[in-house]
Amino acid sequence: MIKSVRAAVTAALAAPLLAVAFAAPANAAAEDVNLTADVQGNDVWVTITNDNPSLIGCEWLAWAGDDVDDEPQVLVRTLVLPLGGESRTAADLPDGDYKISWWCTTIPASDEEWGTGDIGGGGDTADPTPVTTPVPVDDEGTDTGSLGSLGSSESGSLGSLGSSESGSTDSGSTTSGSTTSGSTTSPSLGDS
Repeated sequence: MIKSVRAAVTAALAAPLLAVAFAAPANAAAEDVNLTADVQGNDVWVTITNDNPSLIGCEWLAWAGDDVDDEPQVLVRTLVLPLGGESRTAADLPDGDYKISWWCTTIPASDEEWGTGDIGGGGDTADPTPVTTPVPVDDEGTDTGSLGSLGSSESGSLGSLGSSESGSTDSGSTTSGSTTSGSTTSPSLGDS
């Protein structure tokens, strides 16, 4: 009798634990994990931001055509630290129009998922992100993509300063936290 009572109590206590262990992934808060894309020429820079308290593993796929399986161009996998962590990865794509699909999941438990829902395990929290390469160039030969030129030719401003009698500084362009730096030339002490 005691054995059957123990078995019944053990089964009653184990059932909820087993249900939790084998439950489907919980619905993730869509705003916890986000993907943004910036284009510089033919380079597509993808930033994944993680505001979730867990480490996440992510993958993103750039594709052309009408369906994610039609013309995949590149697949990138990355880890993103929790609570404000970011991963910034890039891929060089041929000229064209693309969509970026993505999927992220918590590690190691895989109990929350985010993404476009068309690759990986699921996580339908966002739409694919459209990008076009190369970024159109204006009449002065500079990218017209993110942020554009941040400065003027006046001393002390950000951006491309051009050349002057006292030397020149070319800071390149700034896009979503990355800076491409040029060169700095200073006049020699004997020049006036």
